[in-house]
Amino acid sequence: MIMGNAIRRGRLAAALPLLAAASCATTPSTDLTGFGRAAGGLQADVGTTFAEANRVARSVEVDRFVRSGTIALSERRFPPAVPPEVTARWRAALGDLARYGNLLATLTATGRGGEQTDAFRQLGVQLTSGTTAADLDPGVSAGFEALAGALVDLRAQSTARDILHRTDPDVRRLLVAMADAVGSSDAEGLRGTAASNWTAALTADQRTYAVAATEKTDARQRQIVADYLAGVDRRDAPLASLADLRSSLLGFADAHTAAAAGSRRPFDEVLKDVNDRVARTEATYRTVEKAGDAK
Repeated sequence: MIMGNAIRRGRLAAALPLLAAASCATTPSTDLTGFGRAAGGLQADVGTTFAEANRVARSVEVDRFVRSGTIALSERRFPPAVPPEVTARWRAALGDLARYGNLLATLTATGRGGEQTDAFRQLGVQLTSGTTAADLDPGVSAGFEALAGALVDLRAQSTARDILHRTDPDVRRLLVAMADAVGSSDAEGLRGTAASNWTAALTADQRTYAVAATEKTDARQRQIVADYLAGVDRRDAPLASLADLRSSLLGFADAHTAAAAGSRRPFDEVLKDVNDRVARTEATYRTVEKAGDAK
């Protein structure tokens, strides 16, 4: 399941050049398909990333519960880091962006100007009446509202360039807000929540080591240190996944803006950064899996 994250991000890196190369007025429609496909890939990836965060959170709560000596066992004592309804809303939000991206792919089809405009406006109406971004970060909710308004207000027979110019500020604002909700560091947003749970999990090893050190049990101390360092490695992988999610969202924003401007500027540096992140994450996962197999 973890390796699936890296595979999907590899597909995302392959999809970005399609959008980056787009020129709204004259580029073939296939050049705009990358946005929708990449959003769909992230939609699937979010479920896996959040599930890993929840697994760690539950582990932390189990440790706390056992140490508390409480007799009554109930589900509410083991809350997830990311509640199922929040995960569902994130997936729905990325699904709506994928729908928008799929409409982008039709922008340069000939003889469908009115149909294109109507489809975008219909999506705007659906976003306005839906609850996709409800209870997510306020910035994300505001971003969806602004995008919905921009789509509804599109003029009939709007050209491809008109549509991208009109929606780009709101698409960019939405994607940046989603990136901010993930967190710009391990002290903020979803990344901060995941990091906090890992800190609590590793604290258990620190307490155990303190007891073993007092008793001067050398072999036990070495085992606890090994377990602690393995935990540090396991912590790095999901935190890297969340950081990659944020970077991908910001990459979407830059690619959409480039397409709206009709720019054909090279995205070599952006793609190199994405590929480097994928390589680092894969290396971390391989190390963690080998350590787990050896235990």
